[in-house]
Amino acid sequence: MPAVAWLTPELLSRLEALQLSVRWVRAGNRLGGRFPINRRGSSVEFADYAPYAAGDDIRAIDWNLYARLDRLFVKTYKEEIELTVELLIDATSSMGLPAPEKFLRANQLAVCLGYIGLCGRHHVRLSWLKPGRLAASSWFHSRSDLVPMAEQAEGAVLGGSISYTDWMRRAAAALRIRGGQAILITDGMVRPADFFQALHVLMVRNLELKVIQLLTPQELHPAKLMRGGLLVDVETGDTHQLAYSAAELDRAMSEHNEQLVRFCKRHGIPFARHVLDEPLESFVMKTLPVRGFLE
Repeated sequence: MPAVAWLTPELLSRLEALQLSVRWVRAGNRLGGRFPINRRGSSVEFADYAPYAAGDDIRAIDWNLYARLDRLFVKTYKEEIELTVELLIDATSSMGLPAPEKFLRANQLAVCLGYIGLCGRHHVRLSWLKPGRLAASSWFHSRSDLVPMAEQAEGAVLGGSISYTDWMRRAAAALRIRGGQAILITDGMVRPADFFQALHVLMVRNLELKVIQLLTPQELHPAKLMRGGLLVDVETGDTHQLAYSAAELDRAMSEHNEQLVRFCKRHGIPFARHVLDEPLESFVMKTLPVRGFLE
């Protein structure tokens, strides 16, 4: 029986029947898996030709092909790699409001997805977006790692305000995030431009990216949370005098969320919204397969 009480045998059994949806794998950091890719360089089995690009090893150029076509091509070779799965959990202050259950649910959701990845023989790592030193787990490799993964998620704490873009750049370099799949779990309570730039940082690193927005029912209608006309930003401490009516505030929130949805749709990023009044198991088992996260 798992040390984390909410991971019941019944839930684990249902998670084991699922697998992560993988549309493509462009790169990875572990050989010997079950995902074939074509890579520049040398390997056992020739795959195809690719146009020469600056930085390619000139020893891979096919000079006979150059003599016939007067264009430079390099040979690519097949390699079998294992999928790395980065679970990125928003741990900024807004994830604790209007109820601490929001951050708890985000971590539980990450553990569910992580366990599905481990059952599929992928390598899984959890990281938390917050200020200060990078907070990330070690790599988990097998389903026997479930308990330490769940315990690390259970022990995660919230931070303060941070630029998503700055964090992604710092984490991508320090944690060597490249290739595989990344799933961002966030409430999306950030300036849209920062959200878009942060996702772009990941997209250019050959990651298959997916986004889950996690909200409380109250956040879909924020006017119900207002008391008076002064708004305090929980992450920055800035105050703002509200000039919105209740209906206008609800429309502004709806438009903000739709901007995130439109960006993801335009770039082919699977997007799902999880509202806390939906049970976790229902969201994982029913919604995520429909949204292209699981199969």
